[in-house]
Amino acid sequence: MQKITVKVDGMQCGMCEAHVNDAVRAAFPVKKVTSSHSKKETVIITDTDIPEEKSRK
Repeated sequence: MQKITVKVDGMQCGMCEAHVNDAVRAAFPVKKVTSSHSKKETVIITDTDIPEEKSRK
């Protein structure tokens, strides 16, 4: 299991966090994803490797 932390700029509220989480779930096979607009980051827990290039998109 891998824990990947990605910096995300532009989130302003809880709804932004939800949209980012939904986009990550749609793009990658994840076990868990949580976003924080105050920390400006998204944490992804997954069993599969997610290439950095792909996560930036």
